[in-house]
Amino acid sequence: MTGAEANRRFPGYRLPDDHRVLLQPDGGFVLSERAIVAHVTMAQALGADIRARETVLDWSPIAGGGVRVRTTRGSYEAGRLVLAPGAWIGDLVPALKPIAVPERQVLGWFQPGDPAKFAPDAFPVLNLMVEEGRYYLLPIWGVPGLKIGLYHHLGETGAADAISRDVTREDEAVLRRCIGRYFPQADGPTMALHACMFTNTPDEHFIIDTLPGNADVVVASPCSGHGYKFASVVGDIVADLATTGTSRFDLSMFRMDRF
Repeated sequence: MTGAEANRRFPGYRLPDDHRVLLQPDGGFVLSERAIVAHVTMAQALGADIRARETVLDWSPIAGGGVRVRTTRGSYEAGRLVLAPGAWIGDLVPALKPIAVPERQVLGWFQPGDPAKFAPDAFPVLNLMVEEGRYYLLPIWGVPGLKIGLYHHLGETGAADAISRDVTREDEAVLRRCIGRYFPQADGPTMALHACMFTNTPDEHFIIDTLPGNADVVVASPCSGHGYKFASVVGDIVADLATTGTSRFDLSMFRMDRF
């Protein structure tokens, strides 16, 4: 449909009339916080031992097979190891440091004058490509405000522990610029701003592979900012790799040696 047609169908929009719009009626969004709780609860029910608030310092192979992981609270040994630390993957697999690059992202929540126009039934999840950049927006759900982010935001990259989690007026202005131009009815008070990280590969695809030179280690990171929605299937793949060394899926596009 055209932008004009989308504007009539979704009153919260103000896209250019000639903008080209693709609508996927069965699209949606994942409630990640609830999903994480569900995954952890199920893992515990199946016998998993959850160790939270514990920083991994390093890992090393054990002579004869297996791996040892050293943390701030002790050390652990296992036959197989899965590394899925997101932005910290380069610290644990040095070969990936130049490939898996942490990038600062900022998300904003802006309160519309008429929130009903930005509820899920009136405002579908949106991936917007315009001259200012590529934005993603989610309807109001659970907390006040329309959620918005800009891919690659200010282009700030660096070590995971060095990236600033503080937010600035410039961060807010970058997001509000899109709101004001394309969704002016949501250009109300700023309800929240939060900084997070994407970890981008050159082709922005995942890395899911056994570690070259050590088949006891599975790498499942990074996700280039679009990983969580695939968490369930990636978890199945990783479980298969860790227990059998193979997967029923073709993982060639996610191999480490593609770079």
